[in-house]
Amino acid sequence: MRKPNIIRRTLGTMSLPAFAGVFGGLLSAVLTGGFILLAQTYRVLTGMASWGELWLPGLVMAAFCGVTVVLAGIATFAMTQTFQRILKRFLAYLEDADSVSPKGMEMVSLSELRHLRIAVTRTVRRLRRENESLRRIAFVDTRTGLPNRISLEREIEARLPAATYEAPAAFFLLDLDQFSRAAERLGTHATDTLLRAAGARLTQALARLEAPVSASVEGSVVAALHSDQFAIFLPSAISRENVSSIARAIRIAFSHPFEINGQVVVLGMSGGIVNAPEDADSVQKLFRHAELALRQVRTESASGFRYFSPRLTRVARGKYMLEAELREAVTNREFKAVFQPKIDFATGRIVGAEALARWQRANGKVISPAAFIPLAEETGLVNQIGEQILESACYSAVRWMREGYDVSVAVNVSPRQFISVDVTELVLDVLKRTGLPPDMLELEITESMAVADPAKVARVMRPLRALGTKLAIDDFGTGHSNLSMLTQLPFDVFKIDRQFVSALESDRQAPAIVEMILAMAETLGLKTVAEGVETERQAEFLWRRGCSMAQGFLYSPGLPFDAFMDFLRKWDASSVGERRAS
Repeated sequence: MRKPNIIRRTLGTMSLPAFAGVFGGLLSAVLTGGFILLAQTYRVLTGMASWGELWLPGLVMAAFCGVTVVLAGIATFAMTQTFQRILKRFLAYLEDADSVSPKGMEMVSLSELRHLRIAVTRTVRRLRRENESLRRIAFVDTRTGLPNRISLEREIEARLPAATYEAPAAFFLLDLDQFSRAAERLGTHATDTLLRAAGARLTQALARLEAPVSASVEGSVVAALHSDQFAIFLPSAISRENVSSIARAIRIAFSHPFEINGQVVVLGMSGGIVNAPEDADSVQKLFRHAELALRQVRTESASGFRYFSPRLTRVARGKYMLEAELREAVTNREFKAVFQPKIDFATGRIVGAEALARWQRANGKVISPAAFIPLAEETGLVNQIGEQILESACYSAVRWMREGYDVSVAVNVSPRQFISVDVTELVLDVLKRTGLPPDMLELEITESMAVADPAKVARVMRPLRALGTKLAIDDFGTGHSNLSMLTQLPFDVFKIDRQFVSALESDRQAPAIVEMILAMAETLGLKTVAEGVETERQAEFLWRRGCSMAQGFLYSPGLPFDAFMDFLRKWDASSVGERRAS
C-alpha cells in the first residue's frame, strides 16, 4: 500500500470549515494579487507609470492583501460551518437506529440539500425495513413463528450461568413421533401447517400449567429447530418433579389428533431432558446430552421422555469407538464368511450352506454379528460388509465346486443394503469376478423387507432369477405377509424361523404354525428350510411333515472355510437316514 504524501495527510486532519477557510483565503490572495498585477500592467502600457512606480505604497498594498485574505477565509469558514452542521445531522440520523428523519433538517433552504434530505430519509427507511426483515429471518423460524436455534442459543448463553444446584435450569429436546410418515401423506404446504400447529400446541401446553408447576416455565423459551425438532429452555426449573410434570403435560397435549386440511393426523411427542448445571454447563453439552437421551428413547421404546444420565455418554463413547473400529475393519477386510450346512431330508446330503458374517479381528478374536450388525446398519457400513461377505461366499463356493461338491451358497441381503445399493448390479458383478454359476447362489431377504416394497423385490430379482439365482424369504412367519403378496413375489424357498422350530417341543401352538407354513409352501410349489434345528425330535417332526431341508446345531454350527471343507469330506449321508429309521 502506497504511503500518503504530506498534502494528503494534512488534508486528512482538517475539518470541512477549516479547509474552506484556507481555500477561500488562498483564492482571495490569488485574485487580489492578480488584480494588482493587471492594474500595474495597464499603467505601464499606457505610459502612466513604470514598473517601479506602484499606484499604492507597498505596505498599504500588503496590508490590503492580508485583510482581504483574512476576511475571505473567515467568511468561507463561517458559511461552511452551516453546511457542516447539516452533514453532522445527517450522520447522526444514519447512526441513530430509532430516529424517523434527520432532526433540524425540515427548514433546509437549498434545493439540493432538500432533495438530499428526502433521498437519504427514504433510503434509510427502506434499509431499516430490510434489516428488520433480515433480523426476523435470522432469529425466528419462518415455519412456526417461534425463535430458532440461533435465538435459543443466545438466550441460553446469557442465562445458563445463573443456574445453580439450588436453582437449576432444564432443557428439553423434543421430536415429533412418526413425523416423516405424516409428511409423506400431507405434502410440503400442509406439513408446514402441521408444524405451526405443533408449535402452537406446545406453547399452549406450557401456558396452561397450573401452580406450582407454572412457576418453572416463567421466562422459558420455546424454539423450533430443524425439521420436526423443538426445544424448551427453562432458566428456573425449580425441581425435577416440576420438570417431569411439564413432560407429562406435553405428552397429554400431543395425545390428541391434529386436523390438517380435513385430514386427521396423530402425532405424539418425545424428548430428551437435561438438568443444568448438574448434567451440562454449556450450550453444546445441553444439546449433545439431550440428543443422547432422545436417541435412547427411540432405541428403547420409540416414544416417551428420558432424562440424561452419564451412562449414556459412556454408551455413546463406546458406540463411537466401535464405529471407528468398524470402519477400520471394513478397510482391512476383516469380515469373513462362515458356513452352516443345509441338509436335504430326502437324501441326507449336504445340498447348500448359508454364509454367515463374522468379524475376525487382527488378534484372532471373532465377534458375533449381534454385536456389530445393528451399528453397521445405522452407519451404512453394512453395504460394504455385505459386499465383502457376498464376494467371500462366492469365492468359497467356487472352490468347493472344483473339488466336486454340488453345494449352493446362500447370502443374506440386509434391508439397508437392499434400499441403498443396486443389488442386481452388485450380484452380477460379483458373479462375474468370482466365476460362480448364478444357479449356485441363493439370496435371502427378510419377510418384513419383502412386505415393505414387493415391487422392488420383483424388479431386483427378475434378471437374477432369469439366470438361475434363487430367492429365499428369511425368518418366515415373523412378519405380516399374506398369501396374495407371496404369490406376486419370485420366491423359491421359505425359511422357517428358528423361534417356531425351537418351540416345537414346548409350545402346543408351534407345531400347528409350522404345519401351516409347510402346507402353504407345498401349495405354492416352494422348498422349505427349517432354521435352528437342535434336536432329533425336531428333525423327525419336520421330516415327517414334508420339510425340504434343515440347518442348525444338530448338524453343525457355522464353520470357517477350511473346517467346512473337512465337514463336507467327512459327512456320512447314511447317518441321516439311519437317524430317521431309528
